[in-house]
Amino acid sequence: MEKHLLGDLLENYCWNDDLMNISRLLFSIQILLTYPIECFVTREVIENSLLRREPNVPISEKVHYLLTLGIIFTTYIISITTPCLGVVLELNGILAAVPLAYVLPAVCYLQLEEGLIFCRRKLPALGLAIFGLAVAILGVIFLFIDIDKVNTCSKGVEMDYCKNVTIAN
Repeated sequence: MEKHLLGDLLENYCWNDDLMNISRLLFSIQILLTYPIECFVTREVIENSLLRREPNVPISEKVHYLLTLGIIFTTYIISITTPCLGVVLELNGILAAVPLAYVLPAVCYLQLEEGLIFCRRKLPALGLAIFGLAVAILGVIFLFIDIDKVNTCSKGVEMDYCKNVTIAN
């Protein structure tokens, strides 16, 4: 059963399935339209948090354009060197979802609540933050330990159940 499922959901369907091909097309259009928004957010965060020295002084156009080209070039290189989404999705879950779910809320509470970091009220939040960091670190370690299993990809291979398609009246 396991050999029939791929990490990319859109590849689990037959290539001659019209409804799935329409879904693939719509998904591609959605990614095409979403990508500029993601680049805009990334550029704004980098400009506001790393490059801006004074809040009211705008960044020069040259830096603005170079940063935009750098973001586009970086994402392009990552996309053409990564044939399978399995590793990317695992890293995204480990490095983005775990900190958002466990670390960020706990650290925000630790910052906003008055008192020392080791006071009784803050210990659960501190434990949650440490747990989240441990899960993220162990997740990255285990991902690289099992990289040979994760990186297997059968891109463009027609599934066995697609080869035996018959049309009956």
